[in-house]
Amino acid sequence: MKAKPFHAMIVLAAMILCTVTLRAQYRDTLASGTGGSRFTPITISGEIGTYGELYSMSGRDGRRPSSIARLFFRPTLTLFETVSLDFDVLLSTEGSQARQDINQFGVNPSWSWGQAHVGDFTDTYAHYTLNGVRIRGGGFFINPGLFRLGAVGGVTRRAVVGTAENGAYDRSIYGGRIGLGAAGGSYVDLVFLRVRDRISSLTDMPPAATFDSTTGMYATPPFEVTPQENALIGMMSHITFFDSHLTWDLEATGSIFTRDMRMDQNTQINVPDWVNDLYHVNLTSSAGIAVRTEVGVTMGSVNVSSGYRYVTPGYASLGVASLINDWQEFSLSPSIRLGRWMVSVNATRQNDNLFGQKLNTLVRWQQGGTVNYQPTDHWSASVHGNYLTMTNDAVNDTFKVSYSSLTLGTNQFLVFGDGAAVQSITLGYLYQESGNESRLRADTRFSSHSASCGMTIPLAETITLIPGAGIVVSQVAGFGAQTTQTYSVSAQHRAFGNLLVNVLTGVLSLGQGSSSFRSMVTSTYRLTRSASIGLTLSMMNFRTNATYGGRFNEYSASLYVAQRF
Repeated sequence: MKAKPFHAMIVLAAMILCTVTLRAQYRDTLASGTGGSRFTPITISGEIGTYGELYSMSGRDGRRPSSIARLFFRPTLTLFETVSLDFDVLLSTEGSQARQDINQFGVNPSWSWGQAHVGDFTDTYAHYTLNGVRIRGGGFFINPGLFRLGAVGGVTRRAVVGTAENGAYDRSIYGGRIGLGAAGGSYVDLVFLRVRDRISSLTDMPPAATFDSTTGMYATPPFEVTPQENALIGMMSHITFFDSHLTWDLEATGSIFTRDMRMDQNTQINVPDWVNDLYHVNLTSSAGIAVRTEVGVTMGSVNVSSGYRYVTPGYASLGVASLINDWQEFSLSPSIRLGRWMVSVNATRQNDNLFGQKLNTLVRWQQGGTVNYQPTDHWSASVHGNYLTMTNDAVNDTFKVSYSSLTLGTNQFLVFGDGAAVQSITLGYLYQESGNESRLRADTRFSSHSASCGMTIPLAETITLIPGAGIVVSQVAGFGAQTTQTYSVSAQHRAFGNLLVNVLTGVLSLGQGSSSFRSMVTSTYRLTRSASIGLTLSMMNFRTNATYGGRFNEYSASLYVAQRF
């Protein structure tokens, strides 16, 4: 195992401890000054720390790098009690081992009517437009009065050289929104987004598919990595009525998506010239729309939410992390609270094949509910259930889908107080069954019973014992029942006025012909009121027959130092 990351980590830890000392001296200097409140033009808060890990595995290939070192720095500077500058810095020895660069640097200033981003950041416009994608570039959003304006620009991924199935192109993104609405209240925005891959960022990728005149089709491999582009325009709104007792959210977006930019435009596509001036269309292009609306009603202890979603087959957005198209959904979720009781239910219906392009239409129904109740001050409980069905309108067994799944469970939590021999007990039970009525899929029937219990036992003023046990009995189709048992125990020790906390945990799992045991020791020491250091040692031993992986041992050790200021 490599030790260099740990050497760097020790140096960084020393720097942090020096920072802790200097800052404490600075606070003491301010405290020794004149009494009373005083205006400070610049204040600093946040967190800085370092983390290192050593890892090894015997018996099989490792699942993580043999050594990791990270430095994180998240300070917030407040200038003249008006503008805040949030910094987010992450440096890691992992670099680009996960294909994309893990290191991050971002500066995010904000003030009463706006915010901005420089470096690495994420921004959210709407569910089906821009949501959850990390951007390396810049952006801003301002809302002075009723005027709303925002923009983003940068890159969302870098080029990765690989095979035709796992490479990646440089991808750039830019867009914006403009609208009307008060900060924190109702608003209506128009949204635009453009995403485009740079073809020249990969020079060794296979050429684009050529047109086959005999079949009249382009034979592009289905999993080939291709340079893509995307343009979206739409609107999003949030409107409240009657002092926010009634809310209405609406999102409607149109999309043009091209799967392979390398293909020449086909002149047989009758597209107006002004469209091609804005977006180059070819035979791999598709267009679609996405609509999402939701209405919420709040009246005292009653809440009701109802929604509708509609995404056509041709809709795509390269500005979201994941997206399912060709589906629509109706949903209803009421809930009510009565004293110590709370009841919530939900119902959802989904279906695909919106344009009749498939042979069969799949319909998915899901109904569920949860009841939370507290019969006494020492006893709280919940009961939950969920029923799911998926069916299609196929008339033969080959394509027929008739799937159902049922889940029923309960959790009980008992609290006896600090002076009791047992402070608390947790009990849980879960029943699951699923299956497909199709004759070709009869072997997918499944059922299981799961039960678990745990308790908290104070052995002394500074020592707490937390034992637990669980059992799962499952059966698949006509095979015999499979049983998995789990036993765990955790001991917590506190010392030096709770400055030092040590936790020893052991978990033993016994299954059909396999067993695993994991032990872990965690020790955390609070150096000051705002600085802490922690050490974790972990070991797992897994044993089974050769068919399911044989045996392996996994070891890891990690150390972190963190300082809040």
